[in-house]
Amino acid sequence: MARTVTHRLEKSALVLGFLALTAGVLVAHESPARAYELSIYRGTPALFWVGIGFALLTGVAVAVSAPDWYRSLALALGGMSVLSVASLPVIRGYHFYGAGDSLTHLGWARDIVLGTMEPYELLYPGTHTVAVVISELTGLPLRRALLVMVSAFVLVFLLFVPLSARVIADDDRAVTFAALAGFLLLPINAISVFAMPHPTSQAIMFLPFVIFLLAKYVTATDGSRLPLLGSSAGTLLALASIAIVFVHPQQAANAILLFGGVVVVQFVYRLFRNGHAIARHRTLYGQTVFLALAFLAWTPLHERSGGTVTALITSLFENPAAATDTTNAAASLSQLGGSIRLLFMKLFLVGVLFSLFAGIFMLGGLLDRVRGTDASAFSKYVAVGMIPLTVLFGAFFAASLGQFHFRILGFMMVPVTILGGIALARGVDALETRVPNDGPVAMFAGGLFAFLLVLSLLTVFHSPYMYQASGHVSESQMTGYETAFDNRGDAVFTGLRSPGERYSDGILGYEESREASWRGQAIYGSDLNATGENFTARRLATAFEEPRYLPVTDSAKQREIDVFGGLRFPREGFRTLDSHSGVSRVQSGGGFDLYYIE
Repeated sequence: MARTVTHRLEKSALVLGFLALTAGVLVAHESPARAYELSIYRGTPALFWVGIGFALLTGVAVAVSAPDWYRSLALALGGMSVLSVASLPVIRGYHFYGAGDSLTHLGWARDIVLGTMEPYELLYPGTHTVAVVISELTGLPLRRALLVMVSAFVLVFLLFVPLSARVIADDDRAVTFAALAGFLLLPINAISVFAMPHPTSQAIMFLPFVIFLLAKYVTATDGSRLPLLGSSAGTLLALASIAIVFVHPQQAANAILLFGGVVVVQFVYRLFRNGHAIARHRTLYGQTVFLALAFLAWTPLHERSGGTVTALITSLFENPAAATDTTNAAASLSQLGGSIRLLFMKLFLVGVLFSLFAGIFMLGGLLDRVRGTDASAFSKYVAVGMIPLTVLFGAFFAASLGQFHFRILGFMMVPVTILGGIALARGVDALETRVPNDGPVAMFAGGLFAFLLVLSLLTVFHSPYMYQASGHVSESQMTGYETAFDNRGDAVFTGLRSPGERYSDGILGYEESREASWRGQAIYGSDLNATGENFTARRLATAFEEPRYLPVTDSAKQREIDVFGGLRFPREGFRTLDSHSGVSRVQSGGGFDLYYIE
């Protein structure tokens, strides 16, 4: 009788949760962004967050306490809620999202559609090709198709994290906790991995699918078949290996290192402990060689492929001042009233916690203290595979090279998410053996996940919370830049921190943009070291040896004034642009002003 009442409560909670989710998404969809939004969190109606919050809490509570299909529905509710948050730029009708690299990727995709570039000419054509296919099939504008593509890769991540845990641990609670860990979106660190069109980010979101296929392939004990095409999992794994090379070769190289950890463990056990269960796993030798060959066959065809390695070696041995980047960042944050320590806590506290869970699990595996043959084996596989990744992370960190170390960290967070979820589930199991009533332990774990979800979802998108402006690209900004490019004279363009070349890429296409002779440099660069004292119309009018165009958008003003507190470009400086004879406003409207500096 009590169980029947409980089932009714769970069913009612799930119905209300799905209704709250639906209502929240509809409210957000009916409240599209009318202008640039400094924070997508603040710009989205509060009713969306109420509905999503209720749906997430319901999903977590039912998932950790209910059996069978109720748990599956709860996980589906939670996953759809997280996907809705990650898809807010699509739901809110953003013109585009991603004001940096993403605009360049839009330009590349545009070139592919126009035929001025072939997909194979790109080092990483996977995401662009997917977006083009989505656009052709649905009729969506290419910029919108790129945002839908991002949501599709997030969906892949949310689906295959728990499915990987199912193959590795084959335990309902482990699958549940791995799914909840996946909701945290730990690989997205908002420094080098983003929820925006960015191939290396999409490659990392694709990795759980590769790990799932790896687990399915390796755990098959029939070693008599062909190593690549002898099983459906083997065929799909080979195809997924090619796919991750096309999405981003850098993450494919990281996958080779992870595969190498499996190969080393299997080789050692087959050599010294042939009777162990690991020795009965299907070897990954052929798949690893196949991935390495795919990587080596593709990357040398492109000029950019060797640049990262060369730059890393140069930075390590020829640039003793590389570590000053962190010092400069700390000084700037201090001036804004923040600190590196606080920012680290906001961005990485949850990741550090799960790294601790996964680390304990991997250590237990190395000491043969993990229950379950496949779980014990995979704890060893990942532990050994993490060693070269950690060394590479340390090398990039020491070189302070383009924040590449955070890309590697994002990659490492994928197996950490899977194993961390399994480890937390095993920890709850162990505690329940010591507690007479097992309900409070599971509910405490659910409460912990609910708290961590708040911390994690706050950092999916850039916002003032992390001392950054949103990557929202409004229609008025794109239209303003497009008009400015169409009516340009002989003067080159400059800009605040960025010369506008990204908008040029997205509007004109990468090839036409990079051939333009009117592209200039940012003011916050070699032209003018902007400070509060010299960012004035009078200073600008005498700063350049030839005329310049200076685009000023609402997004730039809000970023500099509201986020950075006028540190480089104060409010008074913007006001002077209309008060000096050497600077003339030649275009205005919709949050976009274009000034001509004589």
